[in-house]
Amino acid sequence: MLPFIVFAQNSTTKHHKTKHVIKAYSIPQWASAHQYSGEAPAYFPDYYTFYDPERGGYVICENGKWSFTPTMPIYMSNKDLNKSRVQILKGFSLDLHPENDYPRFMKLYPPLPNNNNNDVPVPAAQGMSGAQ
Repeated sequence: MLPFIVFAQNSTTKHHKTKHVIKAYSIPQWASAHQYSGEAPAYFPDYYTFYDPERGGYVICENGKWSFTPTMPIYMSNKDLNKSRVQILKGFSLDLHPENDYPRFMKLYPPLPNNNNNDVPVPAAQGMSGAQ
C-alpha cells in the first residue's frame, strides 16, 4: 500500500478557533487502476465488500454481520483487483459507514450474475448490523 493524505477542516464558531485535522492513510494497490484517491469509500459489488479509507480497511459480511478488517479479505487476495469492478462512492461522506447503506448500493450496483465468487459471503438484502 502506498501512503496518501486526506485533509479535513472542522467548522468554527466565533468563540472557537478552526481546528485542522490531517489524517494519513494507505492507498491500496488496486487504487491506481481505478483512479481511486481515497476521497470516498469504494464498493466491490462482485465481492459484497467495501473499502473504507476513513477506517483504513475493508468492511465485509461475516457470519451475517458487517465486520471491519484492516487487511484485504482472503476471498479477494487471490483476485486481480485491477480488473475487478469497483464503484467509487463519490459524494458519500467519509464520516459515515457505507455498509449502513448496503441495500441501496446493492440495488444501484448489483453483482454480475456469473461472477463465480462462490466463496464470498453474501449479505442479506435488507442490511445487517454495522461494523465499527
